[in-house]
Amino acid sequence: MVQASLLLACGFAVIFTKEINALTEKVVRPSPGCGPALPDNFPRNKYFQHRSLDETREWTEFVPNSYNASQPAPLLIYVHGQYGHATSVAQELPFSRLASKPLITAYPQGIDDAEGADCGTGWNVGVMGHDTSTCDAAAFTQTCCYETCRHAGLCSGDGKDANCGWSTCLDDMAFLLELVSTVSEELCIDLNSVYLAGGSNGGMFVHSAYAQAPDVFKSVNPVYGLPLVGHIDVPEKLTETSIYHIHDRSDGIIPADGGFAGGWEYESADDVLATWASLHECDEKQTRLVTPHDGGRRNAECFEHANCKTNQQVVKCMYDGNHGDWPDRGQLLLWLNGLLDG
Repeated sequence: MVQASLLLACGFAVIFTKEINALTEKVVRPSPGCGPALPDNFPRNKYFQHRSLDETREWTEFVPNSYNASQPAPLLIYVHGQYGHATSVAQELPFSRLASKPLITAYPQGIDDAEGADCGTGWNVGVMGHDTSTCDAAAFTQTCCYETCRHAGLCSGDGKDANCGWSTCLDDMAFLLELVSTVSEELCIDLNSVYLAGGSNGGMFVHSAYAQAPDVFKSVNPVYGLPLVGHIDVPEKLTETSIYHIHDRSDGIIPADGGFAGGWEYESADDVLATWASLHECDEKQTRLVTPHDGGRRNAECFEHANCKTNQQVVKCMYDGNHGDWPDRGQLLLWLNGLLDG
């Protein structure tokens, strides 16, 4: 009986793998960078720093040896969390080295422009970043009025005067879109296969980014990151985008079930995904999605709002751990997006 159950589970895994891979096989849209071969001195198979056109921003990039200038490759962008650094997270989550197919990865670097209290490198998450209805006094020891936010009139000081803010007010969305544009002009990218992922504050930025640019990303992958209360924003143009939400079960910083933590109040993962499910006309209730990465040392388990009429996916994966923990080095995220076989 146990053997039969295992065979059945394996069969389901194969079926779901084929279904997910079929969903990811869209029409290829080559970027302007397709055609010309890379210069001999172009760095391959190693991490290197790339600067923005105005030299004020940078990201860590990885181009695999398997890159072919005549074959458009997918691009995965991963946004680090608060206090994070692109070079470090690139080493911790080596998506290009793990993927089953040529994959270009970019890890943008957040900015720390604190004047007084320093909340570290982070991301501008839009209007929810200074909504005073999203935090209480418990947050005041962790709030910061960054220079760009003060100049924008969004805060006047740290603590209560930061108006619930904790990060920069630089135009991070413009930076993200410049990154996509620059990479697509220099390299052969499939513009229909641009994936956005991010952890913690980076995951919150993912939610902000898909609301501001709903026609850019093939999928969005927030990892232990959720919108603040009252800020679920899922535009109708996201009907061509899937969402894969990954979260630890014991998160005390951004709880998967939402509510207050550390002075801020968050939406729940289920409420966010229910909004996506409504957009995609999926089943209202979540059901188990069997994957080859179930179980393991962190007991990973995935659920989906199945039967979406848009042929997209709305998926939540949970695992044992705390904020900042991962179930693996990124294999589950890659598999969900059809970038890893088995």
